[in-house]
Amino acid sequence: MYGLAYVIIPTEFASLQGVLDEALAPFRRGGPDEFPREKLAFDDVTDALRRLHDARFEFRVEGGGVVISGHEPALTYDLDSAGIRAFLDEAGLTSWSGCLADVEPDLDAFAARFTKWKARDPEAGGYGEWLNPSGRWDWWELGGRFDGVISGHPRPGAGNDCMISSGANSGRDLLGGLARALGGKPSEIEAEIEANVELVFTLLEAARRGEDRAFPTAIALPVGTCADEFRWFDALGWRPIPPETKAFLSVPDDASFKETAVAVYERFHTMAAAGVAFHF
Repeated sequence: MYGLAYVIIPTEFASLQGVLDEALAPFRRGGPDEFPREKLAFDDVTDALRRLHDARFEFRVEGGGVVISGHEPALTYDLDSAGIRAFLDEAGLTSWSGCLADVEPDLDAFAARFTKWKARDPEAGGYGEWLNPSGRWDWWELGGRFDGVISGHPRPGAGNDCMISSGANSGRDLLGGLARALGGKPSEIEAEIEANVELVFTLLEAARRGEDRAFPTAIALPVGTCADEFRWFDALGWRPIPPETKAFLSVPDDASFKETAVAVYERFHTMAAAGVAFHF
């Protein structure tokens, strides 16, 4: 999925790439390959697997794969379709419905046979993985699919080969190659920056007028203004805005995303903001 983040930055900089790298680095998603162990926290999915174990599903062989449906669609992400297909093949079935707890009553045996989590983490004792707890993006690029939105001048079809980005990424490169194959042209870096960097004061005025462009998916506060884990907040609804962020911005505990965004624009009205498309 994709979102639009407004990254608050100085109005003057030697390198926009360098400024955005510094501002967004703490929010990169990843594990031991990207971060030292002391920066990681265990993302425990054991309770989710217990719910998965007891949930009711319907499986149906279709073509070379298996169609999975259930009452809690979000839980299906952790199922191993190969394990489900093997179960159906062994039973000589093309469809099945029920609770997998009836097939494998033991949670560990169920996890190993039917889920992507094959064994408990030896250190944490549960199922899951070690991740950056502040991770919010897989890759980002200036403008991207939201090219020109922050400046109020969207440029459909532009930004397919962004020059300012988090760097090489197989998913991003694949999408970029597809866009070029369909006729997308690389943007000029000057036009790219002009379309995707705006004065925060201008965003404040737009917010007061109720313009949609003033309210992105996420906002990243300037580097050094507070602890990194409190610099990012978003409107996705998966996690609340950190109370420390609201306290820093002097907004009420029940302030909405839009109210918090306006407080950001008021606090940092002398700075600039870069519109960054991010994949999460």
